[in-house]
Amino acid sequence: MALALKLTVEQISTAILLLDKEEKTTFRKRLPVLMDVDAEEWEKMGWLSLVETAFDFWNDPTEDVYNI
Repeated sequence: MALALKLTVEQISTAILLLDKEEKTTFRKRLPVLMDVDAEEWEKMGWLSLVETAFDFWNDPTEDVYNI
């Protein structure tokens, strides 16, 4: 007999928030496998999210006068 457990994204998110620091570290290491993402793709996503803030200075409304 197969048992299927169906959780909502909200339930999963809440469970993750309740993990302690060590459990979150373990979860973070397992996440690429759970999400079926290869290590290289996971690495790219991490770096992309880090560098996004480096370009926040371009979101200056006073600079809109230079937009064509």
